[in-house]
Parts: sequence; structure tokens; C-alpha cells
Amino acid sequence: MAQIQQGNERNENAELLLQEAIKLTEEGNYDRAIEIYDKLIPYEIPEVFNNLGNIYRRQGMLGRAIEMYRKAIHICPNFSIAYFNLACALMEVDRYNEAVMFFEKAEKLGLKSFDLDVQLALCYIALGNKKKAKERLSDERVKSEVEKYVEGGLEL
Repeated sequence: MAQIQQGNERNENAELLLQEAIKLTEEGNYDRAIEIYDKLIPYEIPEVFNNLGNIYRRQGMLGRAIEMYRKAIHICPNFSIAYFNLACALMEVDRYNEAVMFFEKAEKLGLKSFDLDVQLALCYIALGNKKKAKERLSDERVKSEVEKYVEGGLEL
């Protein structure tokens, strides 16, 4: 019985630390948030690795971000947001084929969002896949957003 109680206390402590790290991240206190997330690594909580990836991405450490997103996915293969974030990081290093694969995986796992449609459209355009780009651009809001990032306008 003591082990179960001890385990629950440990889980509650981890949850409190996770909430504190999230708050620090929202406040922009990345260094302190990383310190707390590092303490949570042994718990193998997928959100910890995803959130670390987000911090590293904001700091321009894309290699570390990609590594963290991959760890989150390894722990929880159905974590659609981690696939989305991994794909975004891959886009930033011009790895569009891989990005498409992970965006599509996030979508298959149930993620549906305006941001997903925009990012996929941008990847398809970068890869020259006009057919799939047009499908995503059928939504005028998506098209309008994508136009902000495409130099010389959309010619599909």
C-alpha cells in the first residue's frame, strides 16, 4: 500500500512541476522552465518532451527541438500535436518531404486545424505538388494566409 501511495505522491509532484514549467514557459522564462522540465524527464511524460521542443524551437535550436518531438512521439505514438510540432520544425530546416509525412500523420490521428492546412499547403507548394496544394487552398482563409508567405503570388 505504501508503494502505491508513494507512487501517487510522485505523480502529483510531477503534475505540479509540469504546471509550473508550463506557466514559466508562458511567461517567457525559458531557462527556468527547462530546469523544471529536465527534472521531469525520468517520468517519460510526452508533454514534457513536446514542451521542451517548443522552447528549443523558439530559441532557434532546431536540432534539439526535433529530438524532443521525436522523444514525445516515441513515448506516445498517438500524440498528434507532437507530430505537428515536429513537422513545423522540419519545415524550418527545409525538410519538406518529412514535414508533409508528419503533418499528414497528425491529421490521421485526428488533428484538424487552420494551421495544419496552412502548413501543409506551404509544404506542397515548396515541393511542387500543385494538386495537393490546390486542395488545401480551396478554403479562402487558408489561401489568404498562404499568400502572405509565398513570394510572387500563388500560381497553381
